[in-house]
Amino acid sequence: MTTVLPEPLSARIRYHLEGLRVGEIRITRCSVCRRAQLPPRSSCPECHTGEPFTWERASGLATIWSFCVFHKAYLPPPAPQPPYTVAVVELAEGPRMVTNIVDVDPHTLRIGDSVAPVFGPDGAPEVRFRPVTLRR
Repeated sequence: MTTVLPEPLSARIRYHLEGLRVGEIRITRCSVCRRAQLPPRSSCPECHTGEPFTWERASGLATIWSFCVFHKAYLPPPAPQPPYTVAVVELAEGPRMVTNIVDVDPHTLRIGDSVAPVFGPDGAPEVRFRPVTLRR
């Protein structure tokens, strides 16, 4: 864990993106109420303090909190092409994040399924998730 003094948003986002490049999901934790946060913020949404935050490496374990399947392409490749799954996953540490679920038939997914991170190729600062096990 690393304690960080209040810093510009660009520095917080840069540290988070650097983590993705090396295969880590980095989150911040409030030094007052201990709430985990993603994305990193300048004040805690729970207790509203502006005190220093602690950076942590998230475990990467997550569950599907919500999802939908898109059947229209909004961006050209390498962006996901239809059908693709956009989901909100809840990290084991608490924060939720919007992502894609990959390497699975979207019709087999269920809310509450366990997922694990898949980081971008060649150090690209991105993370998607794939199912760990599917419910039958």
